Amino acid sequence: MSKTIAIIGGGLSGALVVLNILKQSNRATQILWFDAKNAFCKGLAYSTNEEVHLLNVRASNMSVFADQPMHFANWLTQQKLPFSSQDFVPRTVYGQYVSSTFNELKESNTLVKIICLAEEVTAINKKGNDYRVSSNEDYQVEQVVLAFGNYLPAHPRSIHSDFQQSNRYFQNAFSSQLLKHAITQESILIIGSGLTMIDVVLSLNKHQYKGKITAISPHGYLPNAHIENSLPAISSYINEQQTYTLLQLFSLVNQQLKYARANQYSIHSVIDTLRPHLQRLWLGFSLEDKQQFLRHLRHKWGVARHRTASQSMQVINELLNAKQLELIRGRVYDIKSSVTGFEVQYSAKGQDNYLNAAILINCTGPESNFEKLAFPLIKQLLRDNIIRADALKYGIYASENGQIDKYLYTIGPPLKGILWETIAVPEIRLQAQQLGLMLVR
Repeated sequence: MSKTIAIIGGGLSGALVVLNILKQSNRATQILWFDAKNAFCKGLAYSTNEEVHLLNVRASNMSVFADQPMHFANWLTQQKLPFSSQDFVPRTVYGQYVSSTFNELKESNTLVKIICLAEEVTAINKKGNDYRVSSNEDYQVEQVVLAFGNYLPAHPRSIHSDFQQSNRYFQNAFSSQLLKHAITQESILIIGSGLTMIDVVLSLNKHQYKGKITAISPHGYLPNAHIENSLPAISSYINEQQTYTLLQLFSLVNQQLKYARANQYSIHSVIDTLRPHLQRLWLGFSLEDKQQFLRHLRHKWGVARHRTASQSMQVINELLNAKQLELIRGRVYDIKSSVTGFEVQYSAKGQDNYLNAAILINCTGPESNFEKLAFPLIKQLLRDNIIRADALKYGIYASENGQIDKYLYTIGPPLKGILWETIAVPEIRLQAQQLGLMLVR
């Protein structure tokens, strides 16, 4: 007897679950895979056609399968593509890899039937032990995976809100309309200075944008670049049997950074050595520790942990040196729109400042508080108590393995409040492997 699984979300999180079901299932299974944007296997991150948008992890650590670490690197070789396992490959190529792997496994495992539905799911309701999934029609399924991925960022805080309706404002930094509107304008303001800002600037530079680009963020941090050097990695310093308070861990990491600098070790290896332990450490923190981290250390952690390819940062530095790109440390508090663009007020060093821009791009990072999302499905799930926000308002409340209810699961970014480190391929592929096993048993 076959069973039916609904997977809501066509991006990488959903794709990794599908791939692991295909790989592991030895019984008749039907998958109803929903993605309103019809971007199956790619989602927002890997739908880009810009070759300057690179992965932030080397190919050697981007396999879709946790137990086959060189799967992606081997695929690159098989396809005769000009990349090595140590390269930061264009994201568009990675999207092709995920799609190729999906098509190959779909053909090899005929026990699993996959129906891709380019439909928006508007409601999910319990029906006995099963679920009714509603989109263009109703579907009855035994299990549901909420593979939501990342949502667009919240609008910047502002006294005025009319800028949100302007066709010069881009909440989606990867909008297909952005370059068309921005390339001829004299000035662009980007709110946020992280990895998404870098992607936007790289696209503008590739298309020979000649105007002024300003990026503003409260801390004025830029991501670190991956460093190509021969400094040795520091030894592991985390006791696997010990739990740590935030203060203890912060002190320990600082000690290791000082030791690495004094003894010619790679300072990046201090963070990399910590990474395999992060989810366990986060689970051991008190709620107060987690809140303290989010208030005071989140931005610094993002800089240290989420690095960009060295060739990407080289372009950013060239634009900074040429004064075409300016980075401002300031906090935006009002945005007024006009016929020609925007007047933005911000505070910096205790003083009020103004700047004008023809185009405004939101790169502040994805909205994680599900209670603030306006999607019909999210509203219905919260209203009917099928899901609830976690204590930090950073995602969905679930067990550490993504289980929300007996046959309802989530994966990837919605688990940020539970696991913190859960948005990158190395973490999501392990979750997908474990979730795939639970689903096929």
